Amino acid sequence: MSDKPKAPNFKSLLKSFWALSRPKQEAFLKGLYELSPENKDLFRLWVGNDKEIVFNDLKKEIQKETIARIPRFRKLRLSKINLILRNADKYALPMQQQIELRKEAWMGMAAFIISKGYLPDRYQIATARHLDQYLMMVKHHILETSEVEDRLAKDRELLEQMFHSHFGLSRLEDVYMEHFHSP
Repeated sequence: MSDKPKAPNFKSLLKSFWALSRPKQEAFLKGLYELSPENKDLFRLWVGNDKEIVFNDLKKEIQKETIARIPRFRKLRLSKINLILRNADKYALPMQQQIELRKEAWMGMAAFIISKGYLPDRYQIATARHLDQYLMMVKHHILETSEVEDRLAKDRELLEQMFHSHFGLSRLEDVYMEHFHSP
């Protein structure tokens, strides 16, 4: 037989939490709140019902990691961008907001690539992946056919402008061909 004590399950932890005095409960919740930015966002969503504030914060974070990095840095922090997008999914933001965040990510990354001229291929691969996921989300999660068509037409026009400017975005061109020129 094992001498290890059993790890407490959620129900026993919840019972212990409710057994704490009110000031200790508040201190515990405050500690959780201040533990990480993700916890602050979760509290705002679940307790404060502030989806719009959390969405705007995530959008600003994406801009900070893409567009704002253009004049000062030579690199994108792809892992940070991916974390922001995963958090949007984890927070269960409305699909429309997740689509907007994905669009903000691929457009910001493309602007960064264009501004720097040459960057390693992994930046184009990541940007193409976000563009592909964005286009798939638009096609599968927006219910109004006319809205889907309008969005795709605008995105197609934007991509064509990028390609006609000879920026050499071959990975994005592959995604473009897959979504706009497939039979």
